[in-house]
Amino acid sequence: MRVHERGAAIGKYLLLLIFLGLFVGWYFWKQSYGTVGTVAKLASSTKDYIAFIRTDSSGGCNLFIVKADGTGLGQLTNDDAPKRMPVWSPDGSRLCYAQETRAEGSATYQLFVLGKGAPRQITYGSISKDMPRWRSDGKLIAFLSGGAIKVVTPNAADLSQVYPPPHKGGGAQGDDNRDEAGEDLSSFRRPPIVWFDWSPTAQSLAGIQVMEGENAAVLGNSGWWSQPKGMPSDFGGGTLVEPESIVVLPHLEAEPFVLPGAEKVQFDWMPDGRRIVASLTTRQGRHALVRFRTDEKNLPVEPILTADRNTIVCEQPAVSPDGSQVAFELWKSQGLDRVLVGVAVVPVDQPQPLIIRKVADAESLRVIVKGDARMPRWSPDGTRLLYRKVTPKGTTDLCVVRLDGGEVMNLTKGVGDNTDGMWSPALR
Repeated sequence: MRVHERGAAIGKYLLLLIFLGLFVGWYFWKQSYGTVGTVAKLASSTKDYIAFIRTDSSGGCNLFIVKADGTGLGQLTNDDAPKRMPVWSPDGSRLCYAQETRAEGSATYQLFVLGKGAPRQITYGSISKDMPRWRSDGKLIAFLSGGAIKVVTPNAADLSQVYPPPHKGGGAQGDDNRDEAGEDLSSFRRPPIVWFDWSPTAQSLAGIQVMEGENAAVLGNSGWWSQPKGMPSDFGGGTLVEPESIVVLPHLEAEPFVLPGAEKVQFDWMPDGRRIVASLTTRQGRHALVRFRTDEKNLPVEPILTADRNTIVCEQPAVSPDGSQVAFELWKSQGLDRVLVGVAVVPVDQPQPLIIRKVADAESLRVIVKGDARMPRWSPDGTRLLYRKVTPKGTTDLCVVRLDGGEVMNLTKGVGDNTDGMWSPALR
């Protein structure tokens, strides 16, 4: 009898061990499959890879990568939580992105870093974090929170606010009128930053500052770039401010200064880290591509292209890696109606600016992709452009085209809604 009971007990223990082994195997299989943690791993080299966000037909939102030739499609997350704006680390080994999280019933966007393992959350708090930007030395990630620019280390060891300067005497985290960096929100009266980026040299930050609310702007001179010295005579007094402008921080401890603005401003850094290419649209309907110097204040503005009202609009400028060209969305404009022509490219440095006085003048511009092509992004070697286009279903595909011609490569082929495509900076 005792031998029989002992044998039954051993059998139960064996069944328990088998069950535990199967459970552990299932867990790790699920982790590799994606229900828990990541689905695919980042390759040892991410050269020619593009990261992007895909939303499927059921609303699930996840991070994907794909090679520029359309191969190597991989899904990096499988939690279906809303995500946006992935950005690569300077060496292409990690990705930082914003993802919706829920705590105590409220939803906010927080930053996550994904490397070889599962994504790691690096920010917390009741205020959303968005638009991560990795500094080129890899030591800091800047982001937007409540209209302010803040920075955090990739390992979440430190967080601070750089613009506007935090209110002195900030209290402890969790105070009703303070955010997680101790900023006194009740005293926040600076115009918010809506877009920004590091300079390629890791020294400077520049952001688009929007005047609104109690800080409503007084419209300035819309034709300032055509003045003899490149600036309107009354701008230096500081009394005229356009609704949007570029604020520059030469370095994190420096006093910021503001460049002349317009009703709508967009920009990209040149690779020297001292100049910015900006697209400007005024309330009077004029448009321009210009170069700003950021290493000294009050330097003359250098026009690249100017366009009269009801001709063309240049948007989403992107400077080539060697700084010789700028790609942009080219729109034909007629009052409130606009038609997207495609993605055009013009030289950044030229003896005289291009002047568009009528729509026919724009026919001389080099259009790389015709039709619905938006948000151009250069490959690290400067030979290709990534862009997005709207499909007949109303979703978005990501495409790549070579500047020297050739067939357009559709990377996403109508599957899901694909946004926020970003080239890996890895060159090998």
